[in-house]
Amino acid sequence: MKYTPLNVVVLLAPLVVSFAVGQDIFVPEVPELVNIFHTSQGLVQLTLSLFMLAAGAGQLIIGPLSDRFGRKSIALLSLLLYSIASIAAALSPSIAFLIFARMIQGLGACGMMVCAFAMVRDLFSGNESAEIYSYLNGSIAISPLLAPLAGGYLNAWFGWRAPFFFLAILGISIFIAIFLFLSETIKKKNKEISLTDIFRHYLQIVKNRQFLIFTFIAASALAGFFTFFSVSPYILITLLHVPTTQFGYYFAFIGIIFFIGSITAGKLNVKIGFVRVAFLGCILFFSSGIIMFLWTLCCGTTVGSFILPMAFSAMGGAFMMGASAGGALEPFPGIAGTAAALLGASEFLFSTCIATITLLWPIQSNMPLVIVFIIFGALTTLLMALFRWG
Repeated sequence: MKYTPLNVVVLLAPLVVSFAVGQDIFVPEVPELVNIFHTSQGLVQLTLSLFMLAAGAGQLIIGPLSDRFGRKSIALLSLLLYSIASIAAALSPSIAFLIFARMIQGLGACGMMVCAFAMVRDLFSGNESAEIYSYLNGSIAISPLLAPLAGGYLNAWFGWRAPFFFLAILGISIFIAIFLFLSETIKKKNKEISLTDIFRHYLQIVKNRQFLIFTFIAASALAGFFTFFSVSPYILITLLHVPTTQFGYYFAFIGIIFFIGSITAGKLNVKIGFVRVAFLGCILFFSSGIIMFLWTLCCGTTVGSFILPMAFSAMGGAFMMGASAGGALEPFPGIAGTAAALLGASEFLFSTCIATITLLWPIQSNMPLVIVFIIFGALTTLLMALFRWG
């Protein structure tokens, strides 16, 4: 099969989207689970953070496995794991069981993400691969557009278990589509790869300056998004009393901005290159923190001071993530699965740590999010300035 940027995006987008939907569809019911399971906010938060932690750590194993056994077989196995874990989550009798099921679900989700990103590097390179990564990130915008809204209504109509049954159906459907329509993309599998080879490949990757810089930029953008996902139910639903069924509309607004940013970044990656696109994204990301800080300082925590500055962050984050994926994976055509795994693991583990630290304090205003945007916006902007002109 001859692959073009368009059909690659169409084939791989479901793998990327289902990962995001697995996180976003669950967000509206997070505050409610405290009462359902008679537990604490901290334990319920683990259903989000440990999903991301498992998704991050699991990639370090799944990436090399995809280099060894091929992308398609690992993608199918990951989809199967994702679907089974979704059913287990829906049937959870306790918060501990739900946390465990979410971790297994995260492992399945990360396998889908790694394989999708590695397939792009198998087929394309340079600014062209950065363009496709931007479009795949744009497809992720489908999730905040629809998933929280769907999750809110499924929860209201059928109870908190319904979103997980939906995820199981989604995983099985994508499994069938990948099995029927996607061919293997890796040209030469590393059939003799050993544990020593895996460590050697990881060491080779982490010594690469370009990989480290662009990985930090992508991880900072994801940390901003994940912190937003984590604090938004408490700010909008608990503090500002937004109904659960309307919560998804605010996510949808951010999703639209992220989608526009991803499509724009895809075009700009071809015209001006991924380095400049990433730099512009860092500036927008930093600006969002400054705007949110000044607005909150002036008017307090409101829907406007919380959501509207996020538009700048969503646009900047879209630029940063698409361009940085192309920049980080560019030097590693022969071990794209391993490189994609280390990139993804770094993103997810870093963002999980930042969001978890943020939630150690009670969420009473926008300020935890402001701190994340300003600190990491400033660091990434400085780093990209040094990379461009240093």
